[in-house]
Amino acid sequence: MAVALKSRRKIWLKVHLYLGLLAGAVFVLTGLTGSLLAFEVPLDELLNTKLMTVPVDKENKSYLPLDALVASGLKALPANGKAISLGFPRHSGLAFELWFQQPSPNTDRLESHQIFINPYTGGITGQRLKVDFERGWRGPLMDVVLRLHYSLAVGSVGMTLMGFIGLALLFSMLTGLILWWPGQGKFRKALMIKSNASPERLNFDLHKTFGFYSSAVLLLLILSGVYLIFPDYGRGLISVFSPVIEPYPIYRSVVPTGAKIPIDLAQVTRITDARFPDGEYRWIGFPKDDQGVYQVGKPAIDEINQRSPYRRLWIDQYSGEIIHERERGSRTAGDIFVEWLYPLHSGEAFGFTGQFIIFISGLVPLVLYVTGVIRWLQKRKAVAKKHGIKPLEAGRK
Repeated sequence: MAVALKSRRKIWLKVHLYLGLLAGAVFVLTGLTGSLLAFEVPLDELLNTKLMTVPVDKENKSYLPLDALVASGLKALPANGKAISLGFPRHSGLAFELWFQQPSPNTDRLESHQIFINPYTGGITGQRLKVDFERGWRGPLMDVVLRLHYSLAVGSVGMTLMGFIGLALLFSMLTGLILWWPGQGKFRKALMIKSNASPERLNFDLHKTFGFYSSAVLLLLILSGVYLIFPDYGRGLISVFSPVIEPYPIYRSVVPTGAKIPIDLAQVTRITDARFPDGEYRWIGFPKDDQGVYQVGKPAIDEINQRSPYRRLWIDQYSGEIIHERERGSRTAGDIFVEWLYPLHSGEAFGFTGQFIIFISGLVPLVLYVTGVIRWLQKRKAVAKKHGIKPLEAGRK
């Protein structure tokens, strides 16, 4: 029994070692970028103050009509650009964002841009490239950090690679917990760092205690991260236990036989406010073509995912009829589970406290990787000394 247990432990050690060495460096990058992304929105605003912030009009704090703001933004739209949505500010000191797309150079993909509009004057504070998915190094700093985080900034190939690395890290974490698991009567010792320990023992204790105490959060981050990269597979798995909504349903407006005159944004907001009087607007998506619809994101005040809300309306661009709505009361258990994944991953679910926990957790992979590599080198050195061979050859033993 003891021999079999020791043999299995050697296997787990090898698995943990090589998964850690191969995927660990990427884990460090993902962790450090994740720490920054915990405060992505305020950092982006801080780094782009001239673009994104506006002086609040103390005498007249009301915004100009939405249609006037969009009309102002459209004047700055390039000839090959197409407006796709209007993003609303988080507070009164920020600009509206008119999003538009245009062809990306040397590719068949589209890149996304933002035009920033002062809500009090209608003036343009500037514009910027926001997303070029296949060229992740282009765009604002925080967006480059984001694409490093989930795709190594190399597009769809990098995104798929990160998904598989996430699965490898998940297995590495689980094998680490198996190796950490103490024998009978040794739990207290396994949870502590030995005082007055040698450098070798201190390094080992740091690795195992940091790994154990952070394991719940790191496992959650890895699992939710893998889901965000492979959402179709994730929803398929979740739907085995509970139905999950289609995230990107397609609805069509009924094109009139006469004049094709779309309703304006003032009408869109009146329709939305009548259906959802509470909450604040996050965005209004524009119809993509003659058959397209308005899509409105207006989360409830207590909605956990404010950036990508569950509560939405799809409105016929001609008649103003509500074609479809998503209301939180209609959610299934699967929908609720999915709704929590991104806010937990980003820390948004628990406000500043959650974001701070994510920030600290993002530093842990660096500690685990450094202490793990040191531990590996220490063991190679010990093997070399025991067998009288060069340290570089010890790893083969």
